Amino acid sequence: MAANRHRSRHRPAPARSVVPAKILISALVVALLAGGGYVASTRLLNADGASSDCPDTVTLTVRTGPAVSGPLTQAATGYNEARHQVLGKCVRVKIETVDSGQTALALASGWTEEKYGVAPDVWLPESMSWVAMARMTEAGARNVGTDGTIVASSPVVLAMPRPMAEALGWPDRQLSWADVRANENAADFWSGRGHPEWGGFKVGFANPETSSAGLAAVLNVVASTVGQPSSSLTQAQFSDDLATKGAILSFERGAELVAETDPDLVSAYAGWGKDAPTHMSALVLPESLVYQANVGTLAPAAGGDDDETTGLPPAAVPLVAAYPTDGLVVDEAPYQPLALPVGSERAAAAADFLTALTGPEGQAALNAGGLRSPDRTNAKLTQELGLVPALRTEPRSVLDGKTIDQARRTFLGIHQRGNTLAVFDTSGSMSLLVPTDSQHRTRLRIAADAAEAAIPLFAKDSQLGLWQFSTNLNGTKPYRELVPIGPLNEPVNGVPRDQALITAVNAMKAKGDTGLYATALAAYQELTAHYQPDRPNQVVLLTDGRNDDPTSALTLPQLIQKLKALYDPKKPVEIITIGYGADADQDALRQIAEATGSRSYPAQDPSNIFQVMVSALTDR
Repeated sequence: MAANRHRSRHRPAPARSVVPAKILISALVVALLAGGGYVASTRLLNADGASSDCPDTVTLTVRTGPAVSGPLTQAATGYNEARHQVLGKCVRVKIETVDSGQTALALASGWTEEKYGVAPDVWLPESMSWVAMARMTEAGARNVGTDGTIVASSPVVLAMPRPMAEALGWPDRQLSWADVRANENAADFWSGRGHPEWGGFKVGFANPETSSAGLAAVLNVVASTVGQPSSSLTQAQFSDDLATKGAILSFERGAELVAETDPDLVSAYAGWGKDAPTHMSALVLPESLVYQANVGTLAPAAGGDDDETTGLPPAAVPLVAAYPTDGLVVDEAPYQPLALPVGSERAAAAADFLTALTGPEGQAALNAGGLRSPDRTNAKLTQELGLVPALRTEPRSVLDGKTIDQARRTFLGIHQRGNTLAVFDTSGSMSLLVPTDSQHRTRLRIAADAAEAAIPLFAKDSQLGLWQFSTNLNGTKPYRELVPIGPLNEPVNGVPRDQALITAVNAMKAKGDTGLYATALAAYQELTAHYQPDRPNQVVLLTDGRNDDPTSALTLPQLIQKLKALYDPKKPVEIITIGYGADADQDALRQIAEATGSRSYPAQDPSNIFQVMVSALTDR
């Protein structure tokens, strides 16, 4: 798994100037609100910068995700300006912006300060899905505690540039998840509708690791593909079911953009300016960010302090929202105090800020940022802005945390661009016919057909190479390079690498013995020498037999010892082994894989080799 996949969006506040002692300064504080205008107040500061009527302050740290950060920061700014007090002390709310998936995993793991830093006082994720994931362990359930209070909501919508939506009949015609699944990356979609200048039907969404909207997209595309409601999907489907993995794979590979966060997706769209329709046909977004994109809200920078603002102008081409009838997800943002001592100052501060957020001023600030109230209404969300003020009633539907986590992990395995060396056994036993195959194919032919079907599933910016092995293929060496490791989007001797790989796979011939141990060691050394940071580096080794190379004295214990000595946790390279058929030495293959922190996949039925390959390449 690639290192540093999670990036904190929190930036430390800039240093503040110190006012000389005994000098009182009247400071005008202006906060731009999401709906425009400003609020001003005058503070008298003493020598250390504290308010003269608030000599003591209790700081309440509230952590949220990027999609809610802007409106919540504005609500916190208004709250801080009002100088709320609890137990004789002024309360200052500090907003942290950290991906909610990252926070959920930290809570689920038990949260240690050594690993995750100081825990926030309150967690306010964009969706109850993240709370479910945090609670998937006993430690997480203790950390999160009882159900929080919903303070805002926002449906997940399929946003389209207004000209495109109107060309499809919006607002009467609404885009669905089935439409996305059926038309994603269709090159002639717009030319068939009178707009060849718009190109194909391109989709953008945010990474489900960080985005509840991106997670909803994956769940609903899978549900549309397998023909069942997203609420009935299971952990086992995401870990084991090929149709489910195939749906995610197709969705990810067909996307024009998989952004790191929802705001990143909006920023990319806005950055394309008037050319936006040529870049994207549909964006999966929280409705609140569609509103912000259209009105040009000056939203605070992710992770900024409560008086720090940056933002974007209104999108050159406004977006309109479709509310899919085949799976409308309404994300609800819960206010979750985290294990605060009863009667403490921070517990009192948390309760006071909650009262403010659910009150008229707090709700007005959240609504001004495009979020709906807990009752799912917001009068600012008008059809003129491409939205609807009153949302149709939908029951809350949240999957269990383990299913959500597995869906994210499966997406990660598919989304990561790997550095992969495929190593195929071409020993004589691979020429045996498979008795259960109706086409009377050999083991090697079935494996080659599976590889030919799997190669197009690799993203074009993945790196892939190919070896074969038996015995005496290169002098006394049992292995031979067929295609060197390199990016699929770069040619090999003037031929596209993916085509070179397919040609080489189909040209393999079966003969000789099985030089398994020497090949495994050499392949591991080769990929270690071509290590790529921030990618999964993996040898995928497939064999139908056991080591019987007469030219090599290397034993299994020696191989395992060498692999463990070569393994570098800072630059991890894994050997994924696939035991092909009933004669494969499954125990040796398991030991080889485990020596590099990986897994072995038995394929007892050779006709299932494609499914096993897909699982091996997508599991993380």
